[in-house]
Amino acid sequence: MSAADSTGRNHARPGTDPQPEPPSLVAARTVVGALIHAGVHQVILAPGSRSAPLVPALAAAEQDGKLRVRVVLDERSAGFVALGCARAELLAGRRRPAAVVTTSGTAVANLHPAVAEADAAGVPLLLVTADR
Repeated sequence: MSAADSTGRNHARPGTDPQPEPPSLVAARTVVGALIHAGVHQVILAPGSRSAPLVPALAAAEQDGKLRVRVVLDERSAGFVALGCARAELLAGRRRPAAVVTTSGTAVANLHPAVAEADAAGVPLLLVTADR
């Protein structure tokens, strides 16, 4: 039997074999690491069931001071908040992309207006979307 800490990592209790981590949590940490490596400092999360595995990885990165995570419930609004964060970085002389995380399906379509604006304005914006 194993116990999971706040990051979702499993730690074996003395005298027991560790349980393998769910692949979704391993993948989530990999995605968050890639965002950090890409220079992302701000992530806007529009939570949903399909993107739920990203939540503990994002929370751990925020707790470590590597990212700032904001939760916005509406995907369209989340896209524009991320656009504003990335635009503020540009105005401060830094070309750091912001990321917006959504669940699957029509949630992604709601990002289209912010993506079109980011493209037209040359603002770096990363989309992280879940799949079914």
